[in-house]
Amino acid sequence: MIFYRLLDEALTRNAQHDEAYSLLARALKASYGIESFTLEKGAHGKPYLSEYPNIHFNISHCKGLAICGISEGNIGVDAELIRPYSGRAAGKIFSEQELDYVGKSSCPDEAFFRIWTLKEALGKNIGTGLTFDMAKYSFTFEGGQPLCKGYPEKIFTQKILQKKWVVSICADDTENIFEEY
Repeated sequence: MIFYRLLDEALTRNAQHDEAYSLLARALKASYGIESFTLEKGAHGKPYLSEYPNIHFNISHCKGLAICGISEGNIGVDAELIRPYSGRAAGKIFSEQELDYVGKSSCPDEAFFRIWTLKEALGKNIGTGLTFDMAKYSFTFEGGQPLCKGYPEKIFTQKILQKKWVVSICADDTENIFEEY
């Protein structure tokens, strides 16, 4: 399940972070009846629920949005506000095919964040965050669906919320139902 909450765009990054964890608490209660839990961190800092090893989650937040994914398999989520992108950043971590996709897009800012959030969601799913070589994995959009040739077993889902935010999910299972909280 994917839960999201619209936030006041004036919130600081710390307040956005707090809102994302508040969303996690509400989502765990709604989905599993869990009212209290302890968070531990993995080798690369990915949090997990020590008392509930079969429940996986991931959160993301950005200006105006908090998102939380909960699954019985590994999950990574990322959300970004669509805004002007840095061509320099794209040149460092995008493949030639991805750069071509962005360059040919009628909405290059959105196209950039579609690729960027997929890469972040993959890193969060595999537990490395941004410490993995993002340039090594290239995404395509075959039939409109995002695919990563380096991880064909992963399921990628992407949504544009309110024509304002790009949300990407990388999961080990297929149940990615979006629910506003």
